[in-house]
Amino acid sequence: MSTTAATTEAPPAILIPSLPNDVALQCLARVPRQYHPVLAAVSKPIRSLISSPEFFAARSALNCTEILPYLRIRNGDCQAEGWFTIYGRPNPNSDPDNIIIAHIPGVVPDNDLDWSECAAVGPKIYVLGSRTHVWIFDCRFHTWERGPSMPTALRGITKTVILGTKIFVIRWPTEGTPWADVFDTVAGQWEALPSVKFTASHQMVGGCAVRGGKVCVWVAGEELRFDPETKAWEVLESGIGLGVHWGYQMCEVNGVLCCYDYHRGLIKCFDEITGVWKKLKFANKGLRGQWQRIRMSNVGGSLVVLGSAVLRNMGRTMAIWYLEIEVKKDQDGDFRGEVLWSVMVHSTRMWSLHMMPIYTCTSVSL
Repeated sequence: MSTTAATTEAPPAILIPSLPNDVALQCLARVPRQYHPVLAAVSKPIRSLISSPEFFAARSALNCTEILPYLRIRNGDCQAEGWFTIYGRPNPNSDPDNIIIAHIPGVVPDNDLDWSECAAVGPKIYVLGSRTHVWIFDCRFHTWERGPSMPTALRGITKTVILGTKIFVIRWPTEGTPWADVFDTVAGQWEALPSVKFTASHQMVGGCAVRGGKVCVWVAGEELRFDPETKAWEVLESGIGLGVHWGYQMCEVNGVLCCYDYHRGLIKCFDEITGVWKKLKFANKGLRGQWQRIRMSNVGGSLVVLGSAVLRNMGRTMAIWYLEIEVKKDQDGDFRGEVLWSVMVHSTRMWSLHMMPIYTCTSVSL
């Protein structure tokens, strides 16, 4: 007589003694992201849980998802590239010592991505290379995967904007030929946007942003507005593109369009009522006058500014600073900025003043 050994599944590992695992999951999912390394050190079951899809699904269902800044920093000699995030973004009354700057494990797996654009949708960062390569970094699990190649190689400066789950890539506009592509991150497909006729063709794009559910591109005195529903462009007169340059940093924060004017060394905001750019006036210390390579982004409704400067009395040591700024419009129609907090996130030794660090900030939901 033959017998078959009975097989039974091993019981699930206990997360928290005296608590059912489903209740423990609800508790652990509420813990802020900055404490996850501490949780990982408690036990192997918890370490496995906090890097699982089930855990992040629970955080999303409980509305515990956090918006975190992810920084990509590369030294001027294109070496020692690193990814970092900042935990514990404090309120004005918080202890600044609570700020944690954490290095993210893993590196870009392709050297061709040294000069690239980054865009984030949800928990994933999409790195668009200098050719047609695309790599996707999942910030939940610290894993890389190859994405669908772009239809057109990136050449020179390129701008990206996010609308929902789609990434719009804007290149130098040329009438009659496609100069913008869109990547659907859900379908995993690229599509070239139709071309549009406009007066200021062959001129530099002053900036682009998503406004009112549409992709807006400003060239000289015109606004090119793309409607993703109808897949059609609309050309309007606009003063937004006047006084801005392709190299300017631009983003929208709480309905206010902001950009950094390199020539004047200041942040300015666009007044929709008067149709002109106005200087952002700071209620406190504001920006450092000697800062260089300003980068701007919207992180959780705050204007985030990255800037670099040589540290005093330290020779050729270059430091990178991170600022979070609240932007509001006062009763007099002026724009006011308040630096909520700032921190030095990186420093490096420069062997030449022409080898300045390169960096960017991307907003990730985790």
